[in-house]
Amino acid sequence: MVQIQYSPYAGVGYLNGAARSSGHEFALSLGTDRKEILKRIADEKPDLIGFTVMSGFHQEILDIAREIKKHFPQPIILGGPHPTLFSEVIEEDCVDMICRGEGEFALIELLDAIEHKQPFTGILNLWVKEGGQIHKNGLRPLADPLDQIPLIDWSCYAGTPVQDGLPVAFIIRGCPYSCSYCFNATMREMHKGLGKYVRHFSVERAILEVQQALKVFKNSAVNFHSDSFGMDLKWVDAFFKRYSETTDLPFFLLARTELVSEEFVRIITQHRCHSIMIGVESGSERIRKEILNRRYSNAKLLEVADRLHRYKIKFRTLNMIGLPTESEDEMWETIELNIKMKAAYPRGAIFTPFPSTKIVDYCKKTGYLDEDFSFDSLPASILSESILNKLDRNRVKNTLYFFQSAIIFPRFKNVFRKLTHLPPNFIFRWWFYLVYAYVHKLHENRALIPYIRYLIANRKTLAVG
Repeated sequence: MVQIQYSPYAGVGYLNGAARSSGHEFALSLGTDRKEILKRIADEKPDLIGFTVMSGFHQEILDIAREIKKHFPQPIILGGPHPTLFSEVIEEDCVDMICRGEGEFALIELLDAIEHKQPFTGILNLWVKEGGQIHKNGLRPLADPLDQIPLIDWSCYAGTPVQDGLPVAFIIRGCPYSCSYCFNATMREMHKGLGKYVRHFSVERAILEVQQALKVFKNSAVNFHSDSFGMDLKWVDAFFKRYSETTDLPFFLLARTELVSEEFVRIITQHRCHSIMIGVESGSERIRKEILNRRYSNAKLLEVADRLHRYKIKFRTLNMIGLPTESEDEMWETIELNIKMKAAYPRGAIFTPFPSTKIVDYCKKTGYLDEDFSFDSLPASILSESILNKLDRNRVKNTLYFFQSAIIFPRFKNVFRKLTHLPPNFIFRWWFYLVYAYVHKLHENRALIPYIRYLIANRKTLAVG
C-alpha cells in the first residue's frame, strides 16, 4: 500500500489485518517522495500495489501511480471513497483495478487468486481491466455480523510519524442519515438489498479493536470515529462498562445532535469521556434545513449544549462556512450560535462539494458550480478556500481565519468581523494556525511534542490558502 498522508487510515489497518489473517504479507509506504516509494517497491517486490483514495487527493495519487507504472509491471488497485463513488477512475491508464465498497474480503480473495495464479476478474466489489475489457463486478453483501471482518492491525504504522497520533477505533459502521453534503445516502442506495448498512461490532470485539490501537499509538485519549454513537443505548452502556474495565484512558467521540439524549450523556459521563464532537454545520436554520438536510433547530442545539455543560462534558462543534446561498450575516449566525452554546473547541471549515452528493446537483442548478465542474479541482484541505461561484471568497477565507477566535474571545467578535473585510494576509493566516493548533490539541488531549510532530508531518494537508 502507498499512503500519501501521515494519518491513521482505518481502511489501511483493516486491509493489513485481512491480508495477514489469510497468510499474506502487507507493507506500507508513507509520504509522497517518489524516489522513496519506488525504492520501497523495488525492495519489497510486491505482487499488488494499492492506494486508498479520498477525493481531493486523487490527482496526486494518480500522478504517483503513473510514475510507478513506468518502472514496475505489478497491477495497481485503488480503493476507498473516491473509486467507490467515482468509478470512472478505472479508465485511467495507470489503474488496473478498483475496489468499490468494503474491501477486506475482496482483498483476501484477490491475494489468494494471485498466489495460486487463478483468474480474479469475477471477484465481487472489484472492477478489473483485462484484455482491453473492464469487468464490472457487483457488490457483495455487507459483512453482518460485523465481527466476521478480520481484526484491524495497525502495526503497519509502527515506527512512523503516524504513531504519534491518537489511538483510533471505528467500532460502528454506517450512518442512517442523509445530509446533502455527505456520501452516506449514496452508499446506502448502492448497497440496498445487500444487508444492514449500520452495524455494530459486538462489545467484546469492539474492545479488541481498542486494544489493537493501544498496541501502536500513544496512550492518550482514545478517538472513537463512528457516525452513529447513541443509536443503540443498551450497546453503548455495555460497551463503555467493558471499556472502563479494560483501560483507564479517557476517550472522545462523534455524536449526532439528535442522539445526544439525557441517557446517552449519563452513560458516557460515568466512563471518563474527555469530550464529544457534534455537528452544528450552520447557525442558520434556513441553511441547515434547505441546503444541508439537517433538520434540528437551534433550540435543540442549545438544549444539547446545556445538557453537556450540566454533566461537565466539553464538546467540539463542527461547522461549515461558504455554503451555497449563505450570506455574511448567516456565516456570523454560526459564530453567534457557537458562542451561545459555549463550545469549548469550535472548528470551522470551508465547504467543499464532494462526488455523489446531492448538494453538488444543487450547486450546479443554482450556478454555484459550473455544469462542467470537475472533481479534479477539489482542494486537498477543507481549510483552503471556497471553490464556489457567486461568493466573496476572500471574505469566506478571512471568516475562517477568525472563526475560532471570535467564539473563544466573544468580546472581540465585532473587531474580528471588521478584520474579515480586509484583504487576506499572512498575519491573519498565522494567527489562524496558532489558534487552530491550540484548540485542536486541547480537544484531543494530546501531549505537546507528539502533537508538534503530527502537525509537521501533515503540514501540507492542514495548509490554508
